[in-house]
Amino acid sequence: MMPGTPVLLCLDLQQEFIAPGRPWSDPDGEDVARVCARIIEAARMAGWSLVHAHLHQGAPMIAGHGMTQPIPGCEPRPGEVLLRRAGVSAYAHPDLDGILEGGGATSAFMIGFSAPMSMTATLFDAADRVHALSVIEEAVGAADVGEWGAEHTRALCIDTARKMHRAVRLADVTGLDMPAVAAPGGRRIA
Repeated sequence: MMPGTPVLLCLDLQQEFIAPGRPWSDPDGEDVARVCARIIEAARMAGWSLVHAHLHQGAPMIAGHGMTQPIPGCEPRPGEVLLRRAGVSAYAHPDLDGILEGGGATSAFMIGFSAPMSMTATLFDAADRVHALSVIEEAVGAADVGEWGAEHTRALCIDTARKMHRAVRLADVTGLDMPAVAAPGGRRIA
């Protein structure tokens, strides 16, 4: 981790969340994954610190034979932090606290899957610790939960983040040089 550089927290960028027919799969998962991969590449080019937080086999939402492999294009690289956790929030791994507190990050942003559960839980835990972690709205993957479709749970996560003042549009993230890409639903993003 480079002191004074932004941190990109890549949450649950695992195949479980994009594979058709899986219980927590996002119907727009491939589109969200492409946006996440573009953000990851831009963050690497900008010299950001990357932290990947993955659920391990048997963790909540990945019981039994879950597909824990990274999504192609979103894999952790040597020198990047990989935290494997059992709990819902990324803070279930004890090292995340020290990374966001002791690393001297100027800002921290989150992308990935597991909205509204893991993303929202992570945002609440960041608020409790007074960590300046914000979700990038265009890079939120969600799942159907009960009668709520993925679009609804995605909107719930983003709306909650906005009310907490922890949501940011990609176009408003400074330090990333990204050409426009399409997000879920065909929206163009910065």
